[in-house]
Amino acid sequence: MKEHYWIPSRNRRLSAIVHTPEHPAGDLLVVVCHGFTGDKIGANQLLLRLALAMESAGIHVVRFDFAGSGESEGEFASDTTVSGWKEDLRSVIAWAGQQPTLAGLKVCLLGHSLGGYLACSYDDSEGPAAGKIALAPVVRPVENFQQIILGPQLWEQALRGETIANFYGKGFTLDGGFVRDLLKQPDLTTEPGLQGRCLIVHGAADIAVPVAGSQTLQRVSGSGIELHVLPDADHVFTGRIQQLQTVILNWLHNL
Repeated sequence: MKEHYWIPSRNRRLSAIVHTPEHPAGDLLVVVCHGFTGDKIGANQLLLRLALAMESAGIHVVRFDFAGSGESEGEFASDTTVSGWKEDLRSVIAWAGQQPTLAGLKVCLLGHSLGGYLACSYDDSEGPAAGKIALAPVVRPVENFQQIILGPQLWEQALRGETIANFYGKGFTLDGGFVRDLLKQPDLTTEPGLQGRCLIVHGAADIAVPVAGSQTLQRVSGSGIELHVLPDADHVFTGRIQQLQTVILNWLHNL
């Protein structure tokens, strides 16, 4: 069953969908974070299809749009920063903890691309995550956006405080606050790495966020990090979603 809710965050309302399984199995709640310029449905319905698969497997799921993205209130250009997204994620987790059908469930984070960065960098001191799933995650945020997503020219313009537009084939506009905030975010491969249970799935043919970052992240992290590299898969796992579902569900069932 799917139900829509509005969740308050940053003086905005976030559009969210809660998936409630007909026959719950276990005590997990998966909170899904979309990527940059994305939404809670995902490219090729990636996030929707994953959520439906988890619901069918008896797992509760919350998908939501960050402020300024998808159907949520706000403006993409000004409301999109990693720090703002982190606040939105905290708001969603806190909201879920107050809902009778979700309170008491163990939270697992699932993020795609920049949403995967949020999942990986989530601060467990604010409420521990039972597990983290990162799909094609950004792990070197400055390098990835400066060199690939925005490109050096637009990056420099944004650093000067200019509003930039039309990056990586997308017709979005973005204020300079995004890159200034991004400079404050850690490169996960130079930190102590990830601890706890984490599943990383990355396509070997991903040109938006190269798989090398995930491979390095696994090397510098603890023993609980599991990496699956899917041959020939692109950034949005085109034609590989069923395989992705199997990997995720198997991992969740052992969490």
